[in-house]
Amino acid sequence: MKKYKLGFIGCGHMGFSIAQGIKNKDFLKASDICIYDTNTTAQEKCTKEGFICVNDYHTLCENSEIVILAITPQISNTVIESIKDEKIDCILSIVTGLSISYLKSIFQDSLIVRAMPNTPLQVGYGATAIASSDPTHPTSKYIVDLFSSIGLAKEVEEEKFPLLVSVHGSTPAYFYYFTQCILEDLINRGFDETIAREFLVETLIGSGQLLKEEPNKPLSEFVNAVCSKGGTTIQAITHFKENGLAELVKDANEKCIERAKEFEQ
Repeated sequence: MKKYKLGFIGCGHMGFSIAQGIKNKDFLKASDICIYDTNTTAQEKCTKEGFICVNDYHTLCENSEIVILAITPQISNTVIESIKDEKIDCILSIVTGLSISYLKSIFQDSLIVRAMPNTPLQVGYGATAIASSDPTHPTSKYIVDLFSSIGLAKEVEEEKFPLLVSVHGSTPAYFYYFTQCILEDLINRGFDETIAREFLVETLIGSGQLLKEEPNKPLSEFVNAVCSKGGTTIQAITHFKENGLAELVKDANEKCIERAKEFEQ
């Protein structure tokens, strides 16, 4: 029996969001999670949460049932080189571009699980796509349960992962940026920033909840429900359509997806 259920190699924003979410939802205790990160600020943040910080890769790999790669793609090969000779039961990678087949070619005796989470997991409302080298393995099922404890978790065909970047992984930034644009416009028109932000945030939350409560209702019907003929909202929606917002979104998604494909190995 190993000392820790999860061992995070790297605990930046995404890794910390997962670890904190799991702890806050009581799926695991903080002492069940260990961290190796060379960044002292990350270490201090993790220690404050009660996670166990270790000083080297070997200690983490030797004592963790599931080793989580929560690093940037740019340093992934360096990290993999450092741990390739470790005996690891399961590797869970949240690194963009690291395919199951690539990791399996290096860690031949390990179960490989690939996940694509997003940052709202830290407040229990995010979502995670999951693929595994052995979907029937009990640990694969455990990982689905783990992510389900902090948000939506779905098993998805691995070849779809690059497409998911633009509908899932990167999408929170889309929403934040659109909100930022509206907020800045209102501020420039003399509206109070604090009040405007409060209204925008509650509107986003409420709109998302309505979408969740009626999953089979076409999105166009939600739009039309707000747009009365000759009213105010229809003016904005018409302007968006006439000026090619859908094409702009499509082109932005293409940039995002192509970049994701560049990371694939």
